Amino acid sequence: MNIRPHIMTIAKGLSSGYQPIGGSLICDEVAEVINNVEFNHGYTYSGHPVACAVALENLRILGEEGIVTRVREQTAPYLKEKFESLTEHPLVGEAKIVGMMGSIALTPDKSSRAAFEAEAGTVGFVCRERCFANNLIMRHVGDRMIISPPLVISHDEIDMLIQRAWQSLDECHVRLKDEGLMKARVAS
Repeated sequence: MNIRPHIMTIAKGLSSGYQPIGGSLICDEVAEVINNVEFNHGYTYSGHPVACAVALENLRILGEEGIVTRVREQTAPYLKEKFESLTEHPLVGEAKIVGMMGSIALTPDKSSRAAFEAEAGTVGFVCRERCFANNLIMRHVGDRMIISPPLVISHDEIDMLIQRAWQSLDECHVRLKDEGLMKARVAS
């Protein structure tokens, strides 16, 4: 994406969430400015020997097993193809995905991608509850559904994720119709 931050905070990706750890990275340009000044900062879990050992082992495994390469070359493209097929569902206005993070916008009107008349998040919550009932972790942010599956997800598990998403969307759609929630917000 050609983003080159001057300062970046880092955390659970270092250990894949197995152990709390956090820190900050700074570019050479920033480091040169503060070179003669103590760079005080504190994160609860930064520098702890156990957290650092877990992070180093996790990073070793990621490299040794080629997980990042496999995600870039195989898993993420497969997930993108399958996830974007959700736009065919009548409740989905758009499906966006970058790498292993995706979102779908729920809408009562595919042609306009209008927002729901109901308070923002109402429909997302209904959809989230259907996802949970179908053993799918897909959270809602307003009326947008979000996924971020693990890097080690397989093609078969992606197929299962998409199947459960379709089922959850179907069930949500029925419930929204039954409760009269399939109404678009009128622009003022």
